Amino acid sequence: MKSVKLYGYATSPYVRKVGCFLYYKDVDFEHVPVNPIYPKETIGHTGGTQVPVLEIDGECRRESSDLAFWLDEVFPEKPLCPPAHADKVKGIDHWISNTFLISIFRGAVDGELDLDMRFRAWRLAALVSAHTPMPEHVRNKWPDFLKLAPFIQEMGKHMDLTESAKDMHMRIGMELIEHIGEGPYMGEFDEPTMLDFAVFPQLVWGYMFGLEKRLSAARSPVIKDWMRRVYVHLPENPTLVLNEMLVNPLTPALKT
Repeated sequence: MKSVKLYGYATSPYVRKVGCFLYYKDVDFEHVPVNPIYPKETIGHTGGTQVPVLEIDGECRRESSDLAFWLDEVFPEKPLCPPAHADKVKGIDHWISNTFLISIFRGAVDGELDLDMRFRAWRLAALVSAHTPMPEHVRNKWPDFLKLAPFIQEMGKHMDLTESAKDMHMRIGMELIEHIGEGPYMGEFDEPTMLDFAVFPQLVWGYMFGLEKRLSAARSPVIKDWMRRVYVHLPENPTLVLNEMLVNPLTPALKT
């Protein structure tokens, strides 16, 4: 049996994405939490501080989409990028990587530290600290850390900040519906691919762990039906966040 480790913090959408790749493929793996303040303590041996890092039998690689292709090489069952549909999968994945995932950071990029944004940042700090305990003063300053973090500023360079956050999220939601199409899975494929598992955990984890009061993505019947179909391929908690931090179970929200 191969030794598989996934290094990263569960608040990273890219780490959650790779976690779902592994869950779908039924690969037995160890999630190794990384402290974002002291990343070298856990991933210093990999030659960098970027997450996720996937290690298979001692070999480490990064870049979340590329990890799907690597997993298909090592574990060919249940392909994440079926060769017959590779061009279409990679095309939609480009949208996911360069539009959908980046949009998750819009609130932090805008830097409006109102009470709601501070609550979200403090909750993020609590979720990180559940895995890798951080000093209280660090957790208290987390909203300011996020606002000034270099990777957040880098994300902003890839956004059209003249478009309001509300309009951006509405547009991206409509684009997601277009990519689902007639389904059953993204790209109108008959079986799930890396596309589904790159998007699904990002839509549900905020609700599951107290960042959203309602599962907002489920307001769209198309997206909700798609989420139901994807969820059957994943564990009850597909996010890598500790179960004891759970606020809202996902199953009832998708049934109603």
